[in-house]
Order: sequence, then structure tokens, then C-alpha cells
Amino acid sequence: MTGEERPVDGQENCPSAATASAVSSGAYASNSTGSSSSSPEIATANLERLLTPDRLGTYQRACQGDSAQALRLYTWNISVASAFWGSFNALEVSLRNAVHAELGALAGQEDWWHAALPLHPFEQKRVVEAQLAAQRAQRKDLQTGHVVAELSLGFWIGLLANKYHQRLWVPALHQAFPHVTGKRRDLHKKLETLRKLRNRIAHHEPIFARNLSADHQRVLAVLGTISPAAVEWVEHHSRVPETIARRQAVIDGSETTTF
Repeated sequence: MTGEERPVDGQENCPSAATASAVSSGAYASNSTGSSSSSPEIATANLERLLTPDRLGTYQRACQGDSAQALRLYTWNISVASAFWGSFNALEVSLRNAVHAELGALAGQEDWWHAALPLHPFEQKRVVEAQLAAQRAQRKDLQTGHVVAELSLGFWIGLLANKYHQRLWVPALHQAFPHVTGKRRDLHKKLETLRKLRNRIAHHEPIFARNLSADHQRVLAVLGTISPAAVEWVEHHSRVPETIARRQAVIDGSETTTF
């Protein structure tokens, strides 16, 4: 399996339905009112209705129709998605601050959006929208960092695309990645892959069929082009490897998980 998304394929994503009970192992034993007297079967049925058959269908197909396993897989999917947010926090904040610093140096002023930088219309519009959003949120005492924070991950990644190679990368932005060893387009491609994963997580989509270990290594690899110290920080604190390692035990019901 590669780091790219691919359709759920059933058996490889969930253990055989024949090896698990048709009811939950207990992780879903409470009903919607919080009573501990509800049976696992009732709780499972309640959750299935709440989450909707369409949403759970992907997980049930992966588990050969076993509803209890599907719910455990769904829970594990939330858990691993939650774990990824810490790594994405470090990556996104590091990326935007590094690029912001180089844009400021190129423009000769911290609020580079007020300088005549060679941005294309699409990015110019995003910057104007970010300024307006920051003004609405702050009302007074608007700081440079408020505008920077309003610009999306997609905006910062877009500045590393082919169209900005001569305009921004060569004169300035390559310095935001002092430890990069490959080509700019390879860095951009990795970031685009991570942006899509981040968006799937943000929209509560299934990510369990991906090679998540490879995805996390990609996060670390990109972060390493900016700051090796940040990589050590994430490696020390990230729950992603541990959560991935516990996947099978959570799905078969021998362990529970949290999110």
C-alpha cells in the first residue's frame, strides 16, 4: 500500500468478521442517556442510527458486514485522526512562519502583503480575504500574526508551486527550507499529499485504508526540511505510531481506545 488514498478493500483493512462477536466488546455499552444498564446490542444499534448507514457503510464493507467490528474500526479511525492533529499543528505552524519570514525579508517589511510582491490573482485574493477576516476578528490592535494565521495551509503550499519557482522560490522561499535535499517540486508534491490528508481528517472522512505510517513519516520528512529540532519534538510527543500499532487489537475488541 502506498501513502496515497485508495478505495477500501475489505479484508485487508479489517480482520475476518468470523473471528469476532456480533456485539461490541463493551466500548459502546452506554446508551444515549448515560445508563450503564443498556445492553451492547442496543448501544450498537443506537450508534448505527446516529452515524447513519451511509457513513458506516465504508467501515462495514471493510469488516465484511460485522457491525461491532465496524464501530470499533470507526472509533479507531477517530483516534488515529485525532493523533495526527498534533503533528499537523507542528508542520503547519512551522511552515507558515518559515515562509512568512522569507516573504517579509524579500519585501523588506513584515507585512509583506502591503508590498508589491509578484503574487498571482488567486493568492492576492486569499491575502485580501485573510486581512478582512483578521480585521473582523480582532477589531482593534491588529497584528501581523493575525493575518498570517488566517491564511490557509493551501495558500502557503501554493507558494511552492511551479508558477512561483522564479518569482519566489529562487529569490527567497528556498531559504525557508534550509535542510531540503531534493527538488522544490518534490517538496511541493509531499505537501499536497499531506494537505489532502489533513482535509480528510478535518471533514471526518475515513483514513484507515491509507498507509498511515508512511503519511506520518512524510510529515516528519517535510518538517525536517525546516527544522530537525521540530522533528525530534514531534517524534517525542506524537501518539500516531502507538495508535497505529494498536489498531488490530482495537478492531478485534481485545483493547479499547480513546479519542
